[in-house]
Amino acid sequence: MRRAVITVGLGFGDEGKGATVDFLTRDLGADLVVRYCGGSQAGHNVELPDGRRHTFSQFGAGTLAPSPAKTYLGPACVIDPPAMLREARHLAELGVRDPFRLATVHPDCLVATPWLRLLNRARELARGDARHGSCGQGVGEARSYWLRYGRDAVTAGDLRAPDALAAKLELQRQRVLLELQPVAEACAPVALRELVREVGELSAADAARELCESAFREVAVSADVPPHRTAILEGAQGVLLDEYRGFHPFTTWSTVTAHHAWEMVERLGSEAVCVLGLTRAYHTRHGAGPLPTHSADLTAKLPDPGNPWNAWQGTLRCGWLDLVLLRYAVGVTGPLDGIVVNHLDHVGTGFRLCDSYEGGELVPSAFPDLAWQARLTAQVQAAKPVLTPAGPDDVVRALGSVMAPVVIRGFGPTHRDRQNLGLTFRKRRA
Repeated sequence: MRRAVITVGLGFGDEGKGATVDFLTRDLGADLVVRYCGGSQAGHNVELPDGRRHTFSQFGAGTLAPSPAKTYLGPACVIDPPAMLREARHLAELGVRDPFRLATVHPDCLVATPWLRLLNRARELARGDARHGSCGQGVGEARSYWLRYGRDAVTAGDLRAPDALAAKLELQRQRVLLELQPVAEACAPVALRELVREVGELSAADAARELCESAFREVAVSADVPPHRTAILEGAQGVLLDEYRGFHPFTTWSTVTAHHAWEMVERLGSEAVCVLGLTRAYHTRHGAGPLPTHSADLTAKLPDPGNPWNAWQGTLRCGWLDLVLLRYAVGVTGPLDGIVVNHLDHVGTGFRLCDSYEGGELVPSAFPDLAWQARLTAQVQAAKPVLTPAGPDDVVRALGSVMAPVVIRGFGPTHRDRQNLGLTFRKRRA
């Protein structure tokens, strides 16, 4: 029987997806990890008991298991070939033999190019104090370009034909330069000059050569899903950043609910499926945007080496576990078969959780409606959380009573620090 486990982050990202997928790969003997959304901005940390660490970005987080799971990047992913090469090199240093032999990329995956990264970063600089929290990797611009220009967008399938790719890249370069004109007016000249310097002399032919030769000489580019028995579908970011369900405009340009995961389940031909919602025992946010239960003391107490300060997102912020946000996240992503709660080892004296706001619940819109989301953003920004004391058992009990049973508990960074309390699979027609 072919099985699939869908993992969905229920926060603003950083819910422990990497560690959870690593654990599930080992615990279930999974032989395939499917990245079903997002792009190279993902940072899924896996730490091994011997202290080795890797931040997974485009490879599946089951790659460090004793029998490494294959990786399949689905058609809704956005790829960055040079970054994938750097990731493969680090995996090889950690002992993964020939990482690229494990990877298959769907030919429709969009490609984040140097010019799209430039435009992404310039837009964010131009926003000044009103930044959206972008990672600056060009992922959103890749999707925006595809929405406007369709087949002119660069895809993984183009990376086998450097000459045709160069023509697409030159067209994209010209369009980006035009789009950059009004944006540049709002940027500080010194900062903009630094951005432009990175790509200023790069020709389309050189960019095509770099993209084609960096990684994709060895990677399989195919719509065919690799043979498997058990697949883990690895989400990216979190539902509260979803392009249509997150708190606009502090969102990503990707659908990061389980929508694309269910599309992949059809491709996989899975006969049984388990949908898991992931959360920490507290909330975090890396980047601009509201975090109602934010606590400066908690942030200082819980530094995260896997999420260091960066110029685009600043410092990771921490807040008390927010059940209002979690209920909203479940409401927009669909029914769950279980909850995974990570970082329970951080729940100590003085810990709290929020079960309600003085302003009431967050109501999902009937359809993807950005005006509705903007009103929700205002509601969240003005929210006054009602906090109550909580220990580890209180956190687990609260999660299980309002959403779905807690089926995996994490008390540390490695797979040995996790407990599988029993997954439930839905039977599906093959």
